[in-house]
Amino acid sequence: MADKTLVDRLQPSLLDRLTDNAPGELKETRESRVIDLSRLRDIIQRDLSLLLNTTNIESSIDTEAMPNVARSVLNYGLREVSGEYSTAIRAELIRRSIQKAIEVHEPRIIKGTVEVTLSPDDSQKDMTVALIIRADMWAQPMPLELYLRSKVDVITGEVSMERSR
Repeated sequence: MADKTLVDRLQPSLLDRLTDNAPGELKETRESRVIDLSRLRDIIQRDLSLLLNTTNIESSIDTEAMPNVARSVLNYGLREVSGEYSTAIRAELIRRSIQKAIEVHEPRIIKGTVEVTLSPDDSQKDMTVALIIRADMWAQPMPLELYLRSKVDVITGEVSMERSR
């Protein structure tokens, strides 16, 4: 069998494949069955935004007694980040929580490649924590670098994200 092209190897996520964006059409187009690298980046950025804007249940469970629950989809999302002051210690807790959430819940990111750092231009005057997220996304024939800038509003807990490069 001949080697497939790069486009043929990249499929949308299961959620995207199950979502019917054209309910009036009886047949699925080829464009909706496969994606290009740019679309893959968009999908992963969207899914990371959903992950990081969800609050997990870590504060209400005993993670020592239930380690499997702590690493399961029941604990999807970030630890509670809203309602506290933006301090250096709080910023570090948020950074670690984001890195852990991505490592545990995003399988398209290659294990061990996630690097979340506090942004050097972080302005704590506006009660936000600025971060840089770097990781390698799974792709064929080789992994792709993902580079995102994000801001966490410590008052509302909202995480905004933008791709740069």
